[in-house]
Amino acid sequence: MGNKFREKVVEEGLEEPQVVEEEPVETEVAVVQETPKENHRGDKAARGIGRVLGGDVLADKLVLKQIPLVLLCLFYLLLIVGNRYRVENYSREKAATEERINYLREHRIQMQKQYQQSVKMSQIAEDLKETGVGITSGPPYEIE
Repeated sequence: MGNKFREKVVEEGLEEPQVVEEEPVETEVAVVQETPKENHRGDKAARGIGRVLGGDVLADKLVLKQIPLVLLCLFYLLLIVGNRYRVENYSREKAATEERINYLREHRIQMQKQYQQSVKMSQIAEDLKETGVGITSGPPYEIE
């Protein structure tokens, strides 16, 4: 389970292998007890984590062949995130513009009503001048 790169270097003779002293083998037969399957899973998980942390997973040929695909997926992911960010900004701008348009419409309607009312009052005042009745500027009063 060692580092594959190191094993390759040793095989090619680029580095001298280290000599490991072996312990003398005892003549007695040791009894091996089987461990439950749960321990095997734990061992496999520990080996898997060790391979990931040690970098052995990245040295596999299968993983090396998939690097362009992973890079393409990352590019698409960045593209999607960037587009979503841009669309959110556009939607915020659109909402602000629609709010401003609604405000201006309401303001225009109010101004139009005021104009129509002032035109109506001036038209009434002109009609009353022709008949000889004037518009009072104060409150109405009673004639006796």
